[in-house]
Amino acid sequence: MHSPSSFDYSAALSQCLLQQNNNIARHTLANGETVWVRRADARNPAWRYRLLGGVARMLRLGVLTPVPNLGGPAGIATEAARLQTLAAASINVPPLLALQHDALMMGSIGQRNLLDEMRHQIQSPPVLLQRWQLGLEAIAQVHQHGQYLSQAFARNLMYAEQQIGFIDFEDDPGSVLPLPLCQARDWLCYLHSSARLLQEAGVLDQAVPIWQAAMAAETASVHRPVAQALRRLRPLHRLQARFWGNDTLRLAAMAHFASPYSQTR
Repeated sequence: MHSPSSFDYSAALSQCLLQQNNNIARHTLANGETVWVRRADARNPAWRYRLLGGVARMLRLGVLTPVPNLGGPAGIATEAARLQTLAAASINVPPLLALQHDALMMGSIGQRNLLDEMRHQIQSPPVLLQRWQLGLEAIAQVHQHGQYLSQAFARNLMYAEQQIGFIDFEDDPGSVLPLPLCQARDWLCYLHSSARLLQEAGVLDQAVPIWQAAMAAETASVHRPVAQALRRLRPLHRLQARFWGNDTLRLAAMAHFASPYSQTR
């Protein structure tokens, strides 16, 4: 939990919940602090898992199978535990300010997620590439601390003044997967959510060697399932026509990162 102060975050959480109808909402407290409050929902909506589930089926890869989360107090408890674990490992996540069985309050670690920041820089390809590399390096640092994320899509990475933070921990891959597969899952989620933007900005080829360097620093137990997944995507890499649809084009862009593995088993 956040270090104690004279401000009563628990009382503030109760007050915020009286005003909040949505599952998650931003609030400005009496002390001027911006916070986010998540309240328990009956069940997380299915759309949260369709994307990962579709990719998992495409790749025939269990590592990307969505981790079930039925929401409710269990989801709140999971997110609180993950925030505390990651913060203890010096990972940049929102500070947990207050917790009750059906809600929690978190501090803010930025106003723009990395996906939106990359879109904002689409007309400045070198800047977009640099932002993407920041995300890559931040995920690598998480792994170096022996940790993993949840759904490491670019929209769940926050960007603020050249710093990257992480949000959204309602599910815990570590409850069903060993650590190396959790970390492999992080990499594949990040590529899937960002490769198409790199392609649209014309910097996909420049991103590949940066990616290779990051993978060279990973253990074989992480590198191997990532390579396996990307090899299975390799036949898609030439698809660019829009009639294929966004989902297929995201996978096709991601397939470009398979090039280092195309000759390996």
